[in-house]
Amino acid sequence: MNSKERKNVVFTILGKTLLYIVTVALIFALILWAWEKHDWLPFVKSIIRGVVIPIFLGGLLVFLLRREFSVLKDKWKPFVMFVLFLTGTMVFVNVGIIVQEACAKVMTVGSITTLSNEEIKTADYLQIESVEPDTSASNYLFEDALIPSRRGSSKVNFLLYQVCPLKDKKGVFLCTRTKETQPLRMSSRKRIQQYQTDFINREKGSIKNVALSAHFFKVVHQSDRYEPYQAVATTSTTRHGAISPEQLVLLEIRQPDTIKRWEDNALYILCSLLIGFSVLAITLMGTGVLNEEFRGK
Repeated sequence: MNSKERKNVVFTILGKTLLYIVTVALIFALILWAWEKHDWLPFVKSIIRGVVIPIFLGGLLVFLLRREFSVLKDKWKPFVMFVLFLTGTMVFVNVGIIVQEACAKVMTVGSITTLSNEEIKTADYLQIESVEPDTSASNYLFEDALIPSRRGSSKVNFLLYQVCPLKDKKGVFLCTRTKETQPLRMSSRKRIQQYQTDFINREKGSIKNVALSAHFFKVVHQSDRYEPYQAVATTSTTRHGAISPEQLVLLEIRQPDTIKRWEDNALYILCSLLIGFSVLAITLMGTGVLNEEFRGK
């Protein structure tokens, strides 16, 4: 296969790949937009929409392009399929983020007392000029999670969920989550327990300082990290007394005081396409990658 024939085959593969990625991304964006606008399946975790579905779409992209792989020698097919899958998944993840942030409902108020708890729950983000946290009633919940690895370098995640009620609003809690990862390899059980103790002692109560200067909050819905915050908040005793799950409103402190900019994710999409297509082009243009029987096609 001469250079001109190889270029024609490569451009055909890249052109169809770009067409399929754009088509799937647009369909996914429209479905996700309708999902956000009409609040379909609110109990479905955000990680499903943000990660699991894009991974599935990445696999779908590879499936749709499977016929194009017939021009490749067998030993190169897995690598090209992996590059296509990774490129498509990165594009779909960032498309999802752009749509979700574009549909986000941001409410700006001077004081949270001007809103009812039900009105707060309809928002995605709250911008509040000032809040009055009851730092004396803050509470926390610790969790750990093992991250196994086939190479023997497993890790453990330490998670500390903290809540702090508001003085002037019954049922409303400010929330933060702190995370730390420690390696398990070469670490004894006693050492891991010491890591855990040090982590809790260092981070416990940190919400008291953060809450005093917080102005921007993510309203935590059931599709978010809801259960850990709910568990610690409903067991807390505040100046308003015990809080039932129905009364509960959770506001996760966000810093800096803004939601993600869609321009950043658009840049990630362009970078993903540039890197992915560059790797594909370099690979496909290499000698010994394409089958010779496709000469002239």
